[in-house]
This record gives sequence, C-alpha cells and structure tokens, in this order.
Amino acid sequence: MMQPGPLVLIGLDALEARELEPRLADGRMPNLARLLGNRPLRPMSPDVPGFPDGVWRSFINGRPIGEHGWYFNKQWRPESGRIEATSTSWLQLRPFWSRLAGAGARLAILDMPHLADPGPDFPGIHLTGWQTHDPDPLVSRPQELLGEIKERFGKPLMPRESYGSRRPADLLAMREAVLASVEQFADIIIWTLGREQIDLLISVFGAAHRIGHYLWDLSQLDTRDLEAEQRALLENALDDVYAALDHAVGRIVEAAPRQARIVVFALHGMGLNPGWTELLPQILPRLPSTHNGRRRSAWRNQVDHLRRNALVIRASQMLPRPMTRLLGSAWTSRMHDWKTTRVFNLPAERRGLLRVNLVDREPHGSVEPGSEYEDLLASLEDALRGITVIDDAQPLVESVHRPLQLVPETAPYRAYLPDLSIEWREVSLTASSGLRFADGSTIRWPAGRRLSSGRSGEHRSSGWLVADSGFASDEPTVVDLAAAVAGHFGLGMPAEADAGDAANDYPGRRRITARRGRAHRRPIQARRGRPVLARSPA
Repeated sequence: MMQPGPLVLIGLDALEARELEPRLADGRMPNLARLLGNRPLRPMSPDVPGFPDGVWRSFINGRPIGEHGWYFNKQWRPESGRIEATSTSWLQLRPFWSRLAGAGARLAILDMPHLADPGPDFPGIHLTGWQTHDPDPLVSRPQELLGEIKERFGKPLMPRESYGSRRPADLLAMREAVLASVEQFADIIIWTLGREQIDLLISVFGAAHRIGHYLWDLSQLDTRDLEAEQRALLENALDDVYAALDHAVGRIVEAAPRQARIVVFALHGMGLNPGWTELLPQILPRLPSTHNGRRRSAWRNQVDHLRRNALVIRASQMLPRPMTRLLGSAWTSRMHDWKTTRVFNLPAERRGLLRVNLVDREPHGSVEPGSEYEDLLASLEDALRGITVIDDAQPLVESVHRPLQLVPETAPYRAYLPDLSIEWREVSLTASSGLRFADGSTIRWPAGRRLSSGRSGEHRSSGWLVADSGFASDEPTVVDLAAAVAGHFGLGMPAEADAGDAANDYPGRRRITARRGRAHRRPIQARRGRPVLARSPA
C-alpha cells in the first residue's frame, strides 16, 4: 500500500446543504468556509434516488443499495412475512475500510451510524453509540477504551431519542444537551488524533440530525405559554448547533497532523417534514385496486392506528430491545388480511413506500407477476397523482418512483426493496385541513393537526462534500465517496461485493426467476454451513 498522508473525514450527519450555503456566504460558518476556499460546495447524492435513509450502509459497504438492502431501520422481510428491526446480523457486508486495514492502515472509526461491532481484532480505535442520533449500541474497540473515554470526558451527553410529541421544556433541555455533546465529541476526536498515529479517521457528529428532526421549526409544539426568551432559544436552535459544529470542525482541523487531508461531508440533509407518510395508511385504502373483495375491518384499521401511535412507540422504548423486536415482528405479520391485500405500506419517514403482495415473493401473495403486477403499479401511480390538497387544490404528490427499475435484476437484495416510492409535495399536513381524491371523496381533519412523531424536520437526499478538487468527482454519490477514501490509499474498490465474507451470507436470500410464465422462488439449502441458492425443481 502507498504511504500517503493521513486522511481525516468529519461527518456532519443530516446538516442540510440549503442551510449551509447562506451561512458559508455570510460568515456564520467561517471554518468550513476556510476549508472550502473559492470552490463551490459539491452536492452528493444517494446511490439510488428515494432512499436517503439507506445512505450510511451504502457508504459503509461501498456498495449500492441493491447489494446491501438496508433502506430503513425497520424493514419488511419477505422470507418471514413481517417487519423487523434492521440488524447488522442479517443485512451486512464487509465495511470498505477493512481492505485498508488489511493493507496496513491504522484506523479510527468514531460514531459511524448503523455500524456493527468489528470484533476484538479491529486494527485501531472503534467507537459507536456515543452521540449518534440513532440508538446504536455503545461499543468500543479496544474494549477497555470505553472506560478510559468515560473517565476522561464523562458519560455521553447526547440523550436518547424519545419519539413523539414534545413539551417546550423537553426541547429546551434537548438543545442544551445537543450543544454540549458537540463540544464533548470534538474533545474525543482531538484526543484520538493525539493518542497515536492514525492513517484514516472517520468521525460523525449526530447533533444536526437530532436538532433538525425536532427543531426544524416550532410547528409541532404548543408555544402558547412560552416566554419570549425561551421561544428565541428554540427558534435559533438550528443556528446555534450549526455554529457549534463549525467551531468543532475548526478545532479538529487545528489538531490534525499538518500533512493530513481534511474532508467534511454529509450523506443526506434535512428539511420540512410534510408528514403525509403518517397519513398513508388512511390514504391507501381509498386508492383503487388495493384490495381483493372486502376491505379491512374497522377494527383492524384501529389496530393499525394504535400500532403507529406515539404512546405505543414510547412504551415500547421502555421494554428490553429483544422483547420489543419480538413483539413488533409478531404484530406486523398479522397487520393485514393477506388474502385480500394487494398492496401495503412500509415503515418510512419523509417518503411513502408501498409494496405489492406479489405471488411467490411474499408468503401469502395475492397479485400475479407480469401484467397484473404492472397494471396495479400504473393504477396506483395515476391515483396518487390525482390526490389534491383541499386548501390550495394543488397535487399532493410531487413524483412517484419505481425503485426496482433503478436496481439491477442481479442485485442480491433487490427483493427487499419497495415497489413504489412516493415523494410528497412541499406542503405540510399540519398547515392543511384535508385531501380530495380523484373520485371526489375526501379526508378532513382540524387545521393545525400535529404529527404523532413530533418531528418538524425530515430527511432530504441533499448530501454535500467539502474537499479539494482532487478528491472524488464533482458530483459524487455516497458510494463514490467510499471509493475516493480507498483511492487515497492507492486501493480500488472490488468490482462486486465480497461473496467470500461470511457476513455476506444472509438468511432468506432469494432470487426471482421466470418459470412457466410466472415468478418463483429458489429455496434455501445449507451447504458447508452456508446458505446457498438451490437449483430450481425441474
């Protein structure tokens, strides 16, 4: 391996490009502006449009989403017929930096979201779950490193996310904790840089992610009793966190070795949360062709409502994680009458995701592949585009995508992805009072209705990169960024995912092939301790 200078990557998770650019221009983020110089801010996109929540796995693996299948933290598993919490035990490839370690690089990976424990032989420093927005397990390698960090810097200051509506006092406390966590994590990064010689350091701040979800604006908050000073603190929280992150970047750059190459990035951004995905379970039954025969009972619709209610989500957070996963999986396997259901919605955040109950792909499929499947998708697309917001009579849906058209048919995780991805128009459910469908029917609610998530902000696909012109392409994808890191050390990315990696052998792997005019599934057989695709029966 070549021996270039150290590479220091600073991730500012979900820091929005459209909020960053004016702050760079008017001097509010001087350290990032100094790094950028006279170069424009480079946009960075997901490897596949419509999946901003899967970008971290694409970057970690250095592979597109069809080769790792991780698009959300709760996903439908077709082999089990239920929704399960996404786990690195069943959706994992080898991180791209493992090849760098094999070539002799000394690594420091600090708080990368959605990252598995690398094991005791990790060649360097590994820390996860310290201040990430997502609830990653708190793990360090070497194992004793965690105790040393706590002794030096105290306990983690980033609070765990409490999903649901918030009181002003909760958000004021969140603001203080998030700002303190930025300073604490910057101290840990600087200490790591001075602790030993590091060839590659990747660190990710979770502050903009957390504050962006809950304090993008005050639309999800009852502000009637807020004092002026408190209101100002909440309204300026995003500014304060962006400024704190810029200050942290300046400190890290100053502490980095003189010969180090500095890269600052965000894989995705943040913006207004339209909130329509929360309403999708009510929208879907009103669309044509979603059910065979009778629709689901009112009782089952109430069960779905309770399942999505923030109180239920909060209660589940009080249970041990294994119990929560077990109960949630059992519940979701019965959330529909599968004999009559032709299409169902999947867990998602900003975008709506729909999946067809396809014969021989799903355990209880009711839609035949081929013309029936294609006609159903076309009908859904037309119906979705025909929905208007009552308040301004404009379309609700900005665009509808078919993700499977963007993923190669040979991609091993293709069958995990949704069939339709809905991009909502930039209009808030909270600021609206109802929807009108193409057949003239309506859904109405009181103006000012708040979202059960309590989130005023949600993810956008607007990633960005600050690096010199010799690093990555002008408009890289998240996979290109991983390739640029490997290229810095004189290594290319493998043409395909490493099939020899045990972590790449996952339960439920399947491929859909044509047989006698319909799709069918190749069964799983065990061979030498590994699942393999058996030959199709004659």
